[in-house]
Amino acid sequence: MANDELKRHLGRLHDELAAAKTLDAETRAQLEAVAADIERTLEGRHEAPHSVRERIERVTLRFEAEHPRLAGVLSEVTDALAKIGV
Repeated sequence: MANDELKRHLGRLHDELAAAKTLDAETRAQLEAVAADIERTLEGRHEAPHSVRERIERVTLRFEAEHPRLAGVLSEVTDALAKIGV
């Protein structure tokens, strides 16, 4: 069930990325890399899943002021990762 929650939040992240028109190329690339890390974690293919959560936490802090919707989704992803023990 926690994996389903994480998948749902990952879907929301993809939706927010698709809708975000004000992201610069570097920021978009960073968020897409985070999404790919989450996908690999879900598939059990990530070598250091705990580092994924730490990376998402750092990115979330960066986006809180400029992109609060993205930060909110990233925060939910972090919580879902914690629930599955990552």
